[in-house]
Amino acid sequence: MEKLKYLFQPLKIGSMDVKNRVVMPAMGMGFGIDEDGCVNPQLSEFYVERARGRPGMMTVGGAAVDPMGLITPRGMEILWDDKVIPAFREMVRAVHHYDVKFGIQLLHAGLQSYFEQPVGPSEHSPLPKFTYSAATTVKTSPRGMSVAEVKECVRAFGSAAERCVKAGFDFLEVNAGHGYLINQFLTPYFNRRTDEYGGSYENRIRFLLEVIREIRERIGGEIPIGVRINGDDFLGEEGWTLTDACRLAPILENEGVDYLNVSAGTYDTGHISLMSMYREQGAIVYLAEEVKKHVSIPVMAVGRIKNPIMADEIIKKGRADLVGMGRAHLADPEIVEKARKGDIADIRLCLGCARGCIDRAARQAKAGELDTAISCVVNPRVGREYFVKEIQGEKKSAAKNVLVAGAGPSGLEAARRVAFAGHKVILCESRAKIGGQLRLAARMPRRQEMEDIVRWYERQLNKLGVEIRLNTPVTEDLLNQLSPDVLVLATGSLPEAPLGFVTGLENIKDLELLTVDEFIEEERLTGDSVLVIGGDQIGAQVADYLSEQGKRVYIAEKAAYLAEKMAGVEIVDLMERIRKKGVKVYRRVQGVEVLPTDEVWIVNDRGREKLPQIDTIILASDRRPNVFLAEVAERKGIETHIIGDASGVSTGDEGTVFAAIAAGYEVGRQI
Repeated sequence: MEKLKYLFQPLKIGSMDVKNRVVMPAMGMGFGIDEDGCVNPQLSEFYVERARGRPGMMTVGGAAVDPMGLITPRGMEILWDDKVIPAFREMVRAVHHYDVKFGIQLLHAGLQSYFEQPVGPSEHSPLPKFTYSAATTVKTSPRGMSVAEVKECVRAFGSAAERCVKAGFDFLEVNAGHGYLINQFLTPYFNRRTDEYGGSYENRIRFLLEVIREIRERIGGEIPIGVRINGDDFLGEEGWTLTDACRLAPILENEGVDYLNVSAGTYDTGHISLMSMYREQGAIVYLAEEVKKHVSIPVMAVGRIKNPIMADEIIKKGRADLVGMGRAHLADPEIVEKARKGDIADIRLCLGCARGCIDRAARQAKAGELDTAISCVVNPRVGREYFVKEIQGEKKSAAKNVLVAGAGPSGLEAARRVAFAGHKVILCESRAKIGGQLRLAARMPRRQEMEDIVRWYERQLNKLGVEIRLNTPVTEDLLNQLSPDVLVLATGSLPEAPLGFVTGLENIKDLELLTVDEFIEEERLTGDSVLVIGGDQIGAQVADYLSEQGKRVYIAEKAAYLAEKMAGVEIVDLMERIRKKGVKVYRRVQGVEVLPTDEVWIVNDRGREKLPQIDTIILASDRRPNVFLAEVAERKGIETHIIGDASGVSTGDEGTVFAAIAAGYEVGRQI
C-alpha cells in the first residue's frame, strides 16, 4: 500500500476550504438531461457515485448560458431559464451528503455549436473543422456578433451565475478555453473583429473580463469563481500562446478570479485534455506550471493525469496546486478513496483510448442521434449508475457453477461480474497468460497501457476467488469433467485469408505469409519490405510497429479510411506516426494480386500498381468467430452465452475492447 502525502493536503480557494487537491473537472456527459433541459436522477446519481470517493472538487458542465451556445441539441445542461434551478438544487443536495465541493462550468460554444449558422466573433471567423454535428449539419459562414449581442451574452453569463448560486453550487468555473466562444474572442485565428473586441490583446481579452466582472457584480463574493483557459491553442502564429496565457493570468487574478484551470488546444488541433494514449501522460502539465509562476491563486493542471502517483508528484514538485482527473473518474469512481487508503493497485485506470467517452459521443452525433451519451471502455456502468446498482457483498439467491472459456477482455469482465454476484467461477485460458488480444495490443508502439486493465483484472479475480486455469483450452472432455451450469464462450476470433480480395496466394514461392496473430504472438521476424493486408485498428498498429523497426511498410485497405474502430483522437495520432515513418497507404483497394513470380500488385479505381519487392505479407483483415464449442455445449443442454469477438467482429463496435468488456459485463449481470 502506497500512501500519498501531497495530494491530500487541504487548500483554500477564495472563501472555500477544499479537503484535497483532486478535481473531477467538467465533462459533457450527454445523458441525464430531460426534454426541458433539466438534469434528472440519472445524472445526479452519476455524480453521487463519484462524490462517495471524496475528491476535493467536482464540476458539472459545461452548461450553456444561451440557446445559441449549445454544442448539441440535447445532452448538455442549460442555464438560461429559472426552470432548471429545482433539479440542480436536488442534485447539489444529493452530492452534498459527501464532503465534496460541487461546482458548475459556464460556457457558450460559439462556432463549435451545432447550428447551421453559428455565432462567433466575426463573420470572417474560420469555421472549426470538427464539431459534434459536423457530419450532419452543413454549416454556412458564421454570423459575427454585434456589440449589442456581445453585451447581451455577457449578461447571460451573469444571470446564469445567479441561477447557479440559487441552486447551491459551491463554486463557478467560466470556460474560456477549448475553442469555445470566449476562447474564440481571445484567439486572433478566430477573432477578425476591428472594433473594441478585436485586434489588440487588450481588446481580445475584453469580452472575458466583462464576463468576470458581470458575474462578480451579480453574485458578489458569495462563492469562488474559476476560469478555464488554454495555455496554448496549438494553432501556430495566429493562435493563443503560452506567453498570452501568462500575461492574462495576473490580470484575471486582479479581477478577483479565485483559481485557474489551465488546459490546451481546440477540437481541431487535437491537443485538448482528452488526449490519446499516443501522447505522454501529463503532457500539458508544463503549461499550468508556467502559468503558476505568474499568480498567487491556485492553478490546476489537467491532461492525461490518470494515476494518483503522478498527481501526487505534480503537487509535490509545485508544478500545480490542483490536479484535474476527468476520464480517470469515469474509469473508477472510487479512485480518490482508493488513493487515500493507499490501494493504488486496486484502481481501474483509464486507458487513454477515448473510445468510450468523447469518441462515442462524436460517433453518435455523426449518426444524427440527439442523445450523445458517453460511456467508458473499462467501466460499462458509466451513465447507468441510477439504473444498475452495484452493491458489494450482494449475492444472487442461487449460486451457480460458471465456466468462462477465454481470458480476453470479454471473458475477464464476465468472470469478474459473475463472481461479484456470488457465483463459483472457473476461468480457462488456452494461453500461458490472461489478457488475450489486450496483451497483444500492448506490444504495439505507445500502447503499453492496454496492459493496465489486464493487471487490474488479475487482482480483482484473485480477490473474488475466481479459479484461473492457464494453458487449458476448454474441450468436450473438460465440459464433461466440470459439468458447469453455465458456459460463457469468450474464445475470441481467428484470422483467415481474405479470399477474393487477395488472389494468387497459392503462387507464393519465396514470399513469407503470416497471419497477424502469428506475427505478434509468436514474435515472428519479417523481411525488410512488408505488405499489411487490412488497415483497421490491428493492421494500422502493426504497420506502426513494423515501421518502428525500420521496415518498408505498405498497407492495403478496402475502406476509405484507416483504423475506423479506433477513437478519432487516436486515429489522428497514429496516422501522423505512420506518415512520418514513410508507411505507404493504399485505400479503397479492390484487390491484391500475387503473381507466380512473387510480384505483388495493388488493384484500385485508378488501375493496377506494382509494389516494389515484397518479402512478407501479413494478413490483418478478415477474422471469423471461434465458436466451435457452442454446438458441443448446446448438445449437452448447458446454458451458453457467446460474447466478445466470438459473437462477431465485423460491424459497428464489434471487435473492439469497448464492445468486448461491455458484452462481458452484460452477460455477467444476467447470470
